[in-house]
Amino acid sequence: MSQPTEMEDRVARAIAVADGVPSDYLTTTRDAYLNIAPYLNMARAAIRAMRTPTTEMLRDALIGMPVRTEPAAAIWEVLIDAASPQEE
Repeated sequence: MSQPTEMEDRVARAIAVADGVPSDYLTTTRDAYLNIAPYLNMARAAIRAMRTPTTEMLRDALIGMPVRTEPAAAIWEVLIDAASPQEE
């Protein structure tokens, strides 16, 4: 297995915490890789599944596009928000 990208690591940690792994188990240098390793394949699969945006994501990106100096970042944020809205 190759070294995880920063996004793969972030997603793997989020999956691990959602699965009940205490977040402090993921921060100690010695044990972090062992604790996160089982979640890396899940993270990679989840990220790859999001590669092609849905029709709803594209529609929401066009309607909800905020005015920003970094259009690529703004588009990605809107797409992800549309793909997985946060509960308020």
